[in-house]
Amino acid sequence: MEPNNKKAKMVNNKFKQNKKKYYQKAKKHVLQVGQRGFLVTCNMNEKACVRECYNLLNVYADQLYGTVADEISKEGDFDSDSDDLDAAVAKCKEEFSERRVRFQNVDTGTTNCLFIKTRLADPVGLGKHIVEDITKTGKAMSRFIMRLVPIEAVCRANMPDIISAAGLLFDKHFLKEPTTYGIIFNHRYNQQIKRDHIIKELADLVNSKNVGNKVDLHHAKKSIIVEVLRGWCLLSVIENYLDRKKYNLAELTCPTQPKTNGNGDGKAAGAVGEKSKEAAAEESAQVADETIDQKSPKEAATTESAEEAAEVDKQKKSVDDTTNDVSADNK
Repeated sequence: MEPNNKKAKMVNNKFKQNKKKYYQKAKKHVLQVGQRGFLVTCNMNEKACVRECYNLLNVYADQLYGTVADEISKEGDFDSDSDDLDAAVAKCKEEFSERRVRFQNVDTGTTNCLFIKTRLADPVGLGKHIVEDITKTGKAMSRFIMRLVPIEAVCRANMPDIISAAGLLFDKHFLKEPTTYGIIFNHRYNQQIKRDHIIKELADLVNSKNVGNKVDLHHAKKSIIVEVLRGWCLLSVIENYLDRKKYNLAELTCPTQPKTNGNGDGKAAGAVGEKSKEAAAEESAQVADETIDQKSPKEAATTESAEEAAEVDKQKKSVDDTTNDVSADNK
C-alpha cells in the first residue's frame, strides 16, 4: 500500500507544478527609455482608475484614428503576387501573435500615480482632443481620474539624459517661431534633481533655440512639463496647459466663479457692501433723532416736570444735611 500512496503523491505534486506553470502571473510592464503615453493621477482606487483610463482613451482614440482592427488590417496589407510568401506569413504571425493594444498600464513605483504607455505617435494630440471635448460638452467623463497629462518622452532622471531628451523635444516646439513658455516641475520619491537647477538649465536651452522665446508664468502659450518619478523623468510640451486647468478633468467641468476677495470686481463689491452698511447706520441714527425731536407736548411737559422735581429733591437733601451739621456743632 505504501508504494501506491507514494505514487499518488508524486502524481499530485506533478499536477500542482503544472498548474502553477499554467496559472503564472502576467508579465509586469515597467517604465523604459523612449516610451510615450499619459501620466495619470488619482485619489486611491488605482485599479478602477486604470479601467477608466482604458475606456476613456480607447473611446477618443477610436474617434480620431479608427478602431484597432482597422489599424491592424491596414498595416497587414501586402502584395499577394510577391514571391516571398514565407516572409509575408512570418510578418502576419508577428503582428497577430502579440496582443495589439493601443494603451498599456506601466508600473511607476509610486502611489496614486499611473503611467499609460501608448503606441500612438502623438499623445499630446489625443490629450488635447479629450480636454477640448470635455470643456465643450461640460460632461464629466471620469470618476477616479484627476489629471491626464500627455507625455512625449521618458528618460533617466539625471541631468545629461534630461538635457539630451529635452533638446530633441524643444527642436520641435521652440525652434521656429518665438513664443512664451513656463516650466512646471514636480518630483516624487526623488530628492537628487533640484528644482532651481533643472529650471535654469531648461530655460537656457529654450532660449538657445530661439532668442525671442520669453518666460510667462501666468499665461504661457506653451508649458514644459517635467515629472520626476523615482529614477525616471517624463517630459512634454503642451499648449494652453494653464488655461485648460492643467488637464484636471474634474475642474474642466466646473464653471469658473469670480473671486469676491480678489482684485477688481471683488474690491468694488466690498466697497459697495461697506457703503451700504454706513448708509444703513446713518439712516438708523437719523430715525432715532427724528423720534426724539418729534415728541408730543405732553411728553415734553412730563419730562420737564420730572427733571424739576428731581432738582427740588436734591436741594432739600442738601439743606437737611447742612442743618444736621449745625446741630451737631452746637451740641
